[in-house]
Amino acid sequence: MTNPAPGSVRHPGFRGRIGVATREITPPLGIHARTWGSAKHDKAEGVHRPLMASCLLFRGASNNHELALLALDAIIFWQRDAEKMRALILKRTGLRPEQLIVHPSHSHSTPFLGARHSDRPGGELLAPYRESLLDVCCELIEQARGAAGEAILSWAYGRCGLAFNRDAIDAASGRDVCGLNLRESADDTVLVGRIADMTGRIKGTIVNYACHPVSLGGGNRLLSPDYVGAMRELVEKETQAPCVFFHGASGDLTPRRSYEANVEAADQNGRELGYAALSTLASMFPPGQQLEYVGIEESGTPLGVWKLRAKPSISEQLRAQVVKTRLKVKDMPTRSEIKTQLAVATERYQIEVLERALGRRDQVGDEPENEFSFMVCRIGDAFIVSTPAEAYSRFQTDLREKFPQTTVAVLNLSDGTTTYLPKPSAFKSDVYQVRVALYDIGSLDQVTKETVAAIAAMA
Repeated sequence: MTNPAPGSVRHPGFRGRIGVATREITPPLGIHARTWGSAKHDKAEGVHRPLMASCLLFRGASNNHELALLALDAIIFWQRDAEKMRALILKRTGLRPEQLIVHPSHSHSTPFLGARHSDRPGGELLAPYRESLLDVCCELIEQARGAAGEAILSWAYGRCGLAFNRDAIDAASGRDVCGLNLRESADDTVLVGRIADMTGRIKGTIVNYACHPVSLGGGNRLLSPDYVGAMRELVEKETQAPCVFFHGASGDLTPRRSYEANVEAADQNGRELGYAALSTLASMFPPGQQLEYVGIEESGTPLGVWKLRAKPSISEQLRAQVVKTRLKVKDMPTRSEIKTQLAVATERYQIEVLERALGRRDQVGDEPENEFSFMVCRIGDAFIVSTPAEAYSRFQTDLREKFPQTTVAVLNLSDGTTTYLPKPSAFKSDVYQVRVALYDIGSLDQVTKETVAAIAAMA
């Protein structure tokens, strides 16, 4: 909520034409789905819950500017594959680069979509599945365009205790591990967006939360949206409308139950987030209304009375831009050094680690700096910041502290993954996120500074 003027409390909002479309995208059984180095299987053997894709289409009421946001139950798109996919979507839909965001949920129980796994068991199914996703994305955009009608998007912050800091230390060995760190608090912010038509009927909800979808680990052999599935089911049952998940800045955050083989872990985690989202949704004012102070009511003690009133106006602004900066590349092995290690590696987890290292080196090349691009969008009174990285949660907390009078939704890993963006103090440890980061200490602060400047310019 914001306090734009003395005597009123309101939700940041947007009024325009909004369309929502969804489609199931569960891959075929037998597809290569080994995303954990510790896994003992290569192919998906069943389905926990269906995987889904959604499109939110925003169009300003006073102009023809569009923003299409595709949210998919998928782990990542490697940068080169994502660039090819984006180019084809843009060509087929007529959108400009700043009008499209492709945002995966990052569930680790979905297949890696990169071409480099095509020679693995079940890898022959990856290319046809990627092609089907391209068709689905284009069709969803057209469906959302057709379904677009006058609507109001309202936002509210809530709280959910599912996420824990994951930069932990194993007490027995002293090793840095990726697990629950009970000594450091985690960002518990959940952001809920409600899309309602002019009669007040909910057309869709958005749940933006920062927590790695890793309830299920290497022992799970089923395709799953992880905790997102149970959360979505719960919210959709209550609202009778599609629910779209925005994966927040979760580089240092993991769910309470992580890396399990039992799918109940994912369902419990999802229910926790789902009920938190519904609680936040229940706190919101009716669409297009705000709470206003109307004066004193005498009742033994003077009562300050607030009542719901229609908002004098709702923002119709819709703007987006691609922000580009250059980041210093962190010291890392060369291609030849990684290939030499790969040639003698025997353990499956070692091979997976080295192959990912080779992919990271390919992404940044051999220069000391590399271009880093991300999106900043203004939708009414609120902002969406979408990066191709796994930023630490400090990214979103800093942005929200900087702009307390509005709403900021942060999306991790959109439009082709690049790297982690750890906070500077993490570089003093040997945590996984620092080991695999492409960019040097200070990169998160640089991206934050550029984001603040972009939001300020749009405000």
